[in-house]
Amino acid sequence: LVKNFAEKISRTLKFELSHGILKTRITEPQKIFESAIGKKDNMKNAFTTEVDVKEKKILLIDDIFDSGSTIKEIAGMLKRRGAELVAPLVIAKTVGGR
Repeated sequence: LVKNFAEKISRTLKFELSHGILKTRITEPQKIFESAIGKKDNMKNAFTTEVDVKEKKILLIDDIFDSGSTIKEIAGMLKRRGAELVAPLVIAKTVGGR
């Protein structure tokens, strides 16, 4: 779903597309955590990229926004690697997300 959505946005807006976010370790499914803190801890240092993001503006697309832990962790990693701007875009938000 996310890949197809990202490809359509990339074509429409004429953006370069990269699927360069890599998971560095196995994490538990976010839905098992009841607290935002648990979700945040689960995602901490779980992602990296081999793509050069220095001084780039990045549209970060994810499928579901619940606590925001995943997208915040990835955005933080991209900023630490030199991204100028990271703009998150989510397809759906959970009802009652924490």
